[in-house]
Amino acid sequence: MAVTDEAGWFNIGWNEWADLGLIRAQLDAGADPNSGVRIFEKPLHVAAERGSPEVIAELAMRGADVDAEHQGRTALWVAVVEGRPDNARALVSAGADPWRPTIGSWSPGRLSLAGPTPGLFPIPSPEIGLSEAEATATAEAKRLIIALGDSYYDGLSVAA
Repeated sequence: MAVTDEAGWFNIGWNEWADLGLIRAQLDAGADPNSGVRIFEKPLHVAAERGSPEVIAELAMRGADVDAEHQGRTALWVAVVEGRPDNARALVSAGADPWRPTIGSWSPGRLSLAGPTPGLFPIPSPEIGLSEAEATATAEAKRLIIALGDSYYDGLSVAA
């Protein structure tokens, strides 16, 4: 582990965000836990997508704002969208609010209800969950995903 960017995140590779020792070294060297990754992206957002629960906990402990937004999205939203439930749980443990509206009336919690991890967060009240129409659409989406299988063809798009 060689850290050469004493005060920032420039030298952290895309696949190195799960390396707790490397992230700690950057923080110890003065890297800002709230800014400076790529085009002003927040470290917690990158860790939510590419990192580990341990890195998320470290960033939060060092002062990262767990409910901060970047381009309208919180780190928790990113973890849910990217299918990183362990990172989402770590963010909630650090104080992120899964039911805070992020995009429109949708929160990371509601988004998880419509995706592959519907039990990710406890629902605080029935009116916060999915509407009947949304629940029906979610069930149909799951059926269609199974029916279509797991084929990957570059450039293929399917709308249903």
